[in-house]
Amino acid sequence: MGRHGPLQQGRWIERSLSQYGNPAAGTPRTGHRRLRRSYGVAHEPELQGTGSQGARPPTPALAYVATTARLRESFWSETGSTQAAESLSVSSHRQTLTQPGCIGVIPGRRILRCVAIVIACVPRISNAQASLPARPAYAPERYDEDWSFLRDPSKRTDFFDPIKWIPLDKDGSWFLTLGGELRERFQDVRNMEFALPAPTQEENGFHRIFLFADIHLGPHFRTFVDLVDGEIMGGIVNPSPAEKDPLDLLQAFADVIFPVRNHGAFTLRLGRHEMTFGSGRFISFRDTPNVRREFDGVRTFWTNGKGKRVDVLLDRPVNPRLGVFNDVADSTQLFWGVYASTPVVASNGLSLDLYYLGLDRKNASFAQGPGRERRHTIGARLFGKRTGFDWDEARDFHRPGRVDNDLSFDWDVEGAYQLGSFATADIHAWMISSNWGFTILESRLSPRLGLKADALSGDRNLQDNRLGTFNALYPALQYYSQPGLFAPANLINLQPNLTVDPTKSLSVNVAWSSLRRESTADAFYAPPLVAVPGTIKGKRLIGQEASVNLAWQATPHLNVTGTYAHFAPGGSVRQVGGRSGDYFLAVAQFRF
Repeated sequence: MGRHGPLQQGRWIERSLSQYGNPAAGTPRTGHRRLRRSYGVAHEPELQGTGSQGARPPTPALAYVATTARLRESFWSETGSTQAAESLSVSSHRQTLTQPGCIGVIPGRRILRCVAIVIACVPRISNAQASLPARPAYAPERYDEDWSFLRDPSKRTDFFDPIKWIPLDKDGSWFLTLGGELRERFQDVRNMEFALPAPTQEENGFHRIFLFADIHLGPHFRTFVDLVDGEIMGGIVNPSPAEKDPLDLLQAFADVIFPVRNHGAFTLRLGRHEMTFGSGRFISFRDTPNVRREFDGVRTFWTNGKGKRVDVLLDRPVNPRLGVFNDVADSTQLFWGVYASTPVVASNGLSLDLYYLGLDRKNASFAQGPGRERRHTIGARLFGKRTGFDWDEARDFHRPGRVDNDLSFDWDVEGAYQLGSFATADIHAWMISSNWGFTILESRLSPRLGLKADALSGDRNLQDNRLGTFNALYPALQYYSQPGLFAPANLINLQPNLTVDPTKSLSVNVAWSSLRRESTADAFYAPPLVAVPGTIKGKRLIGQEASVNLAWQATPHLNVTGTYAHFAPGGSVRQVGGRSGDYFLAVAQFRF
């Protein structure tokens, strides 16, 4: 491997840790000033647990250091760590630890140090596992993971496997799964929300921990509990409860499973839970903030194991609040619906979603004014992916010709119509949304040329007895804008984009968006669904946004993402004093 190969770098770190000491074991430090500075350490007693206040538990990042030091023989001797030496020397500036979790003076530097420490201390086990059977990836909604395959000892290849399947009886039909997530997020924003009502410059760090327990008591009953700790590191005077929630119950539900002979299974779910349907245009768990969106209620679903699924739900959204274990359901909102998904028979890569979603909001507000909203959404979504094209057949349907398997075409088209009432007005609103892409599979970068095109209706006349403003319910705002500047209402969005994969684990996306109001008689809406004063009438253009996004799956456990976006207001926003701005986001997420 040469002088600087993975194994040599791993041994270099091993020697450095022996000089630096093991925080968990209390090993004394013998020097290595550069390494101490790499962690931003100024007060060694805080790390060693021998300060004036007695022993302290190591911070999450230092816990990774201690764990890696203890396991270096089992991991580094096989896999090495190609990023470790570079990451550990990321900085040579001293920094005071004022709070747990790599917190110091400058948010940008401390978050980057956290990212470096996590990358350095997570072994590169992916190469060692290349010859092993494929393992399931961590799911966006962690309750969807099934680790029962670990009953077979030969499949236990990961360091965390001992806590993914803990048998509670002799035959293993009762078992416990433990898991969690540590996420460090740095955000630097200039003039968020178009500098309305005033110019702003914010630089903050965000820290999040998830810890969950999933108990399966046989094939017919399971419980799932997920705790969240969300903290802000920065100068936010009035933090949002969605960002600062010291300790609360993110999810807590019970499932009762009823097998249906030869026809799948029926599940009844009661309690607090997350939900995502389709592409997230209507219902999403909202992952960017520290506290994800959750619901209290009942959800039932049937699956046949072959792609068919039907969900029936009755829920209230949960409002996060500052404090400990005090998040409660919003009694002013009620949400219900039916969502069905199935592969299309006799098709190639085509699937269909059909849904009905109902919403009752007592305190709704639109450009027309405030009132009670009762809204019914009926919609359909067609999506799929196909590889291989017959170019001659594309020109002449009756002549088969050359088939090109180097190209892949994916599509996601959705349409919905809304009915109901708002105050004394009737609701009639609509939405058409699409996401198209061509991918060149055999190219080194696997480029995908994509196009998003969306139109969501606005109100035509604020004085009549009809509301035409579309309500996307509980959407993923990043689908339309990376900084989440726009609520999906009274909106036309056109976004060409390009995605390339320099490596199997690294993806880069470049996008440009032009956003306009669908109706100039209606206002521009900011998240969550607030009409911006002064934007009625005037120009149609809301603004333009250019963004670059990077996603790196460093290991099966660690992913690192970065986003930069520049947004420039159009005439409808400039007329009320809106200004251009910049948005930078860096995230390191470790899951187990």
